[in-house]
Amino acid sequence: MDIMQGNDMILILNYADAFAAEAAQRLRDERIYTRIISGMTTAGQIRAMEPKGIILCGEPVSAQGVFDAQILNLGIPLLAMGHAAHMLLVAMGGACAGTAFARKKAYVEYGKSPLFAGLGGGERYFEEALTLMLPADVRVTASAGGTTIAFEDAARNLYGTQFELERNDPEGTQILTNFARDVCQCSAWFTLKAALERVEQTLADAAAKGGQAICAVSGGVDSTVAAVLAHRAFGERMTAIYVETGLMREGESAAVHEAFREMGIGLRSVDRSGVVLDALAHRRSMREKREVVSRCMHEEMTSQAASISGEKVLILGTNYNDLLRGRLSSDLVDSDMPLLEPLACFFKEEVRSLARELGLGEAVAQRKPFPLLGLGGRILGEVTGERLEALRTAEAIFDEEIRQAGLARKLYKYFPVLADADALQGSTTIILRAVTLSGGMLVPARLPYDLVERTVQRILSETPAVMRVFYDQTPTPVGRETFA
Repeated sequence: MDIMQGNDMILILNYADAFAAEAAQRLRDERIYTRIISGMTTAGQIRAMEPKGIILCGEPVSAQGVFDAQILNLGIPLLAMGHAAHMLLVAMGGACAGTAFARKKAYVEYGKSPLFAGLGGGERYFEEALTLMLPADVRVTASAGGTTIAFEDAARNLYGTQFELERNDPEGTQILTNFARDVCQCSAWFTLKAALERVEQTLADAAAKGGQAICAVSGGVDSTVAAVLAHRAFGERMTAIYVETGLMREGESAAVHEAFREMGIGLRSVDRSGVVLDALAHRRSMREKREVVSRCMHEEMTSQAASISGEKVLILGTNYNDLLRGRLSSDLVDSDMPLLEPLACFFKEEVRSLARELGLGEAVAQRKPFPLLGLGGRILGEVTGERLEALRTAEAIFDEEIRQAGLARKLYKYFPVLADADALQGSTTIILRAVTLSGGMLVPARLPYDLVERTVQRILSETPAVMRVFYDQTPTPVGRETFA
């Protein structure tokens, strides 16, 4: 369900997750509402959504041939960037004739086009620039070294650029904004305050129907914000439920209880840690462990829902990033209970801003991402009480050192992973990971050497089972990391 009803928006057809998310967030920063949808969306489906504009982002090999060319006949302005521009050109009746240059910067000269209003020439990076053959009714609007870099069909408002968005790229942002505001005539209505008002109205409408609200909370920023909004709408008819799985970080459960007490929201807490640990015995794969924890959560939420009489609605803190990555949490209870996901239109960083807007403080707003599996998702192999305790201690040490160094806010996330290094005669190994978020990549942070040294020494000293500690320097695309 998209709470942001209306068609004053840009649809982004997604052929490359990181590229699509980057474009969407830049336009939202310019107060233009965007939605990311599958690249396989048909012309008929887009017509029903009635957007003011369409952007095609990227085109990996797996997406070739997916684009519905009938979208060009909808009369909706369209911009294709990067490899998606080649896909657009073919759909327009043009062709691509081999690589002109690749993986290099080139000076781009912009011609007269509403897409490039306010821009002069400048250098841009090209993953790959092809030699383009344009149809008769399509003109060149930008070039580099004699190669066509951008083109347009002004009559149909179809635009293509062979370059993608770059880091620290004001020109790219200007192009997106020119397209959305000047070509598509989108209004700059999307602010957190405006979006929050729509969310609050949706929850108020649900509360006006009567009945009870059940909100599953984990202590993370998403579920906490969802619980606060639900409590505002439903008051005492909202029950917040916290399931203790035994897989949380040191002191985290106590912190959750204290946070809800301070907010004046009643919290029903259920301890299933013993049951979960028993069920995890001999389960080694992440899939098996995830199934165990999901089943436990489903059973407990269903049981708690059954204990509350009358009509009920389930409220979850699913954010937009979760939806884009397929991390759906709607299987927590039986499907016959109506579901509301008030944050489903907000990116993670927007949810953090909402937390501040609601006065929840930095401790909540800056809470680092934590998987449903908890520490169980950061243990390679079987989860046992001893291994959990070793990882929990290592996590507390790493967190303390990061915070004392004043780096917690600068890092997207940081955590240890526990593994058995069989090649090292069965010794237990801790792998430290700390990353920043840059575009669509998780980039290993350059932590001060003395911080890493202290962390290693303390882990080896305070967790006798751990024999070795490593620091992971592997860059990873967002959504493809091994550990959440």
